[in-house]
Amino acid sequence: PRPTDSQGAPAGMDEVHQLFFRSLMGRAHSSLAELVDSLVEEGCVRTRGVIDAFKAVDRKFFLEGAGEDEVEAYVDGPVRIGKLHQSAPSVYGTAVEALELRPGLSFLNIGSGTGYLSAIVAQLIGPNAVNVGLERHEQLVRLASAKCGALGLDIQFHAGNCFNIDVGRSMKFDRVYIGAGAPRDAKFLFKLLKYDGIVVGPLEDDEGVQSLTKARCRGGKKYAVTQMLNVTFAALVKPGEGSDDAAAATDRISVVLHGPAWDSGRRHVFPPSFCQKVMFLYWMNQLEGSLPGKLPWELWTKSIIPMLPWDSFEPVIHVKECAACGADEAKMQCSRCRTVYYCNRDCQRKHWSSHKATCSG
Repeated sequence: PRPTDSQGAPAGMDEVHQLFFRSLMGRAHSSLAELVDSLVEEGCVRTRGVIDAFKAVDRKFFLEGAGEDEVEAYVDGPVRIGKLHQSAPSVYGTAVEALELRPGLSFLNIGSGTGYLSAIVAQLIGPNAVNVGLERHEQLVRLASAKCGALGLDIQFHAGNCFNIDVGRSMKFDRVYIGAGAPRDAKFLFKLLKYDGIVVGPLEDDEGVQSLTKARCRGGKKYAVTQMLNVTFAALVKPGEGSDDAAAATDRISVVLHGPAWDSGRRHVFPPSFCQKVMFLYWMNQLEGSLPGKLPWELWTKSIIPMLPWDSFEPVIHVKECAACGADEAKMQCSRCRTVYYCNRDCQRKHWSSHKATCSG
């Protein structure tokens, strides 16, 4: 890609052409407050919580190396300096509104970059939530960790390529943001969502056209999809495609996204279901003659409970989907195996030729 200056204008442009380029991106502002006010005027951020979150996180703080001029940070346009990059605040505002964030929701930021968006999200999901960032550039992982740590934010940033995520072994998230253009074969990332979870990102259609898209998981392979606006993002880089030698090493790593390991001092970040099981285990441990009581409680808390995944006791929601037509809330079961659901007898008869080979009844 062609080198750009700190406001995204192609390097080497004369001053007149640079001003024209920047005018296409958005008006420059002298302060964070002015920038957020303009996002409100444009309708990019609307709800009080999101407005306050953008006001609480200074974009300039995350633009290390962007220069001393505040105008460079407070323009509604993308910034890219080497590996350091951020999308336009208006795009982030639209995405954050679409994510429908609230306290306690778990969040995954794919392509977390400088950590700026993760810090904004932290204002909305609060300190009692799991907040994870995945970035293929190690230097940005260190930068994001340092910046968010300086703000007192508990966010886990990991180095890795999203195409190497082991979905089956990774935790599931309430909300996911994809920060680069996602081709159709990246839709496996949707499997990282919990039921009723939301993913937002620049998704490509069959023709390769990107749009900022919101998809809500309705169970199984069903998603309610809304295309919000046309965008142009750099594409997600698959392993072996990038020319960056440093990131090439990261591209070879298998990625498993875990929640935090149990620590009684951080129990506030664990789901109520997990905490309830620990309390029950503690009660059993105190009963004389009980099986859990045969081991000291310290051994349970230091060596056994931390081995359990963060979401071990979260309920699994099974959507009863008709095997024939895909309709939700199918109530009729196969009378033989009782594992497959149908809307009615007609759907069952239509599906029998496919189902009979696997029916275990």
